[in-house]
Amino acid sequence: MEEKTFSVTQLNSFIKKNLESNEYLKNINVTGELSNLTFNKSGHIYFSIKDEGAAISCMIWKDKSNIFKSLDPKDGMKLTVTGRVTYYVPGGKTNFEVVDVKLDGLGKLHLIFNERKNQLENLGWFDKSIKKQIPRFPKNLGIITASTGAAVQDLIRAVSRRFPQVNIFVFPALVQGEQAQFDIAQKIKQANSFSTKLDTLIIGRGGGSYEDLWTFNEMPVLEAIRESKIPTISAVGHEPDFTLSDYVADMRAATPTAAGEVATPSIDELRRAFISFESQITKSIIKKHNDFKRELQMYYNLIKKTFKNKVINSENNFNLISNNLIQVVNSKIKNIDDFLNNALTKQKSMILKKIEISEINLSHFNEKILLLNPLKPLDNGFAIIRDFNNNLIKNTTSLKNNKSISIEMKDGIFKTKIDEMEK
Repeated sequence: MEEKTFSVTQLNSFIKKNLESNEYLKNINVTGELSNLTFNKSGHIYFSIKDEGAAISCMIWKDKSNIFKSLDPKDGMKLTVTGRVTYYVPGGKTNFEVVDVKLDGLGKLHLIFNERKNQLENLGWFDKSIKKQIPRFPKNLGIITASTGAAVQDLIRAVSRRFPQVNIFVFPALVQGEQAQFDIAQKIKQANSFSTKLDTLIIGRGGGSYEDLWTFNEMPVLEAIRESKIPTISAVGHEPDFTLSDYVADMRAATPTAAGEVATPSIDELRRAFISFESQITKSIIKKHNDFKRELQMYYNLIKKTFKNKVINSENNFNLISNNLIQVVNSKIKNIDDFLNNALTKQKSMILKKIEISEINLSHFNEKILLLNPLKPLDNGFAIIRDFNNNLIKNTTSLKNNKSISIEMKDGIFKTKIDEMEK
């Protein structure tokens, strides 16, 4: 066999010709994870797709870049690219020229999300000028979320710890599934017409996949949030998760627990503020007191000098008048001192009394919250029964044989059908 010697250019050119002429590699799909995403100034897009064993460099030319940009790509996304294998002779590198891109399982939802977000933004739904102020000291707080799970329990604990004076009203809602968007919208309307006027409304759920959180991108939910007369806080998922309800609501919180923190003040911070306020008032009163004393002393010295030089010729008369004047001034100074001491004593007593009353209220409201917890009976073996529309079932008249119901117990929910019923 004849030995052949190639230059590097000849070898790379040979590889390019044979690789790119292969019909099998001219129109294929490759699936992997997006990484090293770069938007070049020229308009071309460069990135890599990889799996556990390998990676390949990809490029999208400028004329097709909008296909990729419309998906709002981020490193780490799983995607499927369509195109052909190419070979770069000068660098001796295999590349993949992309003509189409799909985000696996999320492509359609991402497109809907971006299209809806742009539409609502153009309509002014996200404008800061229409955002309602979240009350600093709420009396009544509404929560719309699933009735079970760690999210609602963590939220209630956070609110109760920070500001026990607030009354908490939970509106249990479906947060996942086809009917969830309508149930959440209904609960928002119910909260707005609730017999007790609510100061703030928290709407959200714990973490989940992109699909799990999709309910909070649906129009019925967004419309209900926008029409709410009660200031709203959107608290969906975890810190990186963003839904359209975060943009429409009056405020966004990274998690349900964080929503409880932004919705209420801290009683400990208020106590420290009281102490600081007392200190500031004390310093202010003492300063006014000292300024007044100096002013009286100045007037006394001026009067003494005037009487001595222009009016009083008799030393005895001068001494008599000056002594009387000194007594009057000293009496006034003593009155000022007495006023200062009384003011400080009353002020301190008032603040201490308020703190004492607040601490009593803290204990009282904490006990009240525990007693009124609607889920507490579940600890004793009781259950909550709902129909397929998530409405509470309170008696047997609304039941029918073979009808589906859900039964909520302390540690979970299960669904069943009624085979037989007795009254």
